[in-house]
Amino acid sequence: MRSAFVLTLLVATWIHGSASAVASELDDYLWTNRPLLLFAPTASDPRLVETMHRIEASRCDVVDRDMVIGVVVTEGTSSLGGQTIGAEQSQRLMKQFAVDEGAFTAVLIGKDGGEKLRVNGVPNLATIYAVIDGMPMRNREANSGPQC
Repeated sequence: MRSAFVLTLLVATWIHGSASAVASELDDYLWTNRPLLLFAPTASDPRLVETMHRIEASRCDVVDRDMVIGVVVTEGTSSLGGQTIGAEQSQRLMKQFAVDEGAFTAVLIGKDGGEKLRVNGVPNLATIYAVIDGMPMRNREANSGPQC
């Protein structure tokens, strides 16, 4: 159980490594990153662990799309962009995105701060990447070449 939590934090930190600023609020990511928020009951939830493994396996796709990962858990330590966030902020995010405490939900936020995709269950990352790749801002970014 503890190893799954440590893996989750390490992967979230590793994926965020390319971001230039430490941020603890979603507003800090406006116009620079696309947060993917993963809501789960615990850090050891098998759906969260599976999702994090998939993200780790496609690290360059995540980096190239300027994504940051948020892990918001009901019980345990949550993180956003590799930085620990408090229980109060976790609760605020759950309320803001209307996610029940026992649910597993992935929410993609665009650089403009708007919700772009919501998946109740382990997300298909190809679908998430396709949504991002269809965004006008992403089309301009893709012309500058891959970052990873």
